[in-house]
Amino acid sequence: MVPAELARQHREYVAPPLGSRMHSLGAVLQGSLTGERWVEFLHAVAAAIGMTAVGEPAIWNYPVDGKGGTGQTLCLPITESFLALDTWSDHRGAYLFVCSCRSYFSADIDKVATEFGLKPQLQPGRRWYAELNLV
Repeated sequence: MVPAELARQHREYVAPPLGSRMHSLGAVLQGSLTGERWVEFLHAVAAAIGMTAVGEPAIWNYPVDGKGGTGQTLCLPITESFLALDTWSDHRGAYLFVCSCRSYFSADIDKVATEFGLKPQLQPGRRWYAELNLV
């Protein structure tokens, strides 16, 4: 396809109404950060994919009452939906979940992870992407 044809198709693309589709990514990140750096990481991911955080993330520290492993669960609300992170310092890694009713590029997320010294995993069973349609 020639560039002019691609440009025409891009101009004609009409995004679905906000909220009608959920773009979801789950990814394994190898490496560890401090609690403060995980918060900074979530904000950096939101910015890199063009999303807007609507406050600070809710954070739960584990174990709680002797239950759970060692780590944190963080959830950052964004105007487009949310980012969640489940860290496991026992295993030197985390699970990142990005859910947005606007599309984004996973490569932008990988770039931020690498800049924070994390290793995003690309193998099957360590990453997934799905779109859910509400309407």
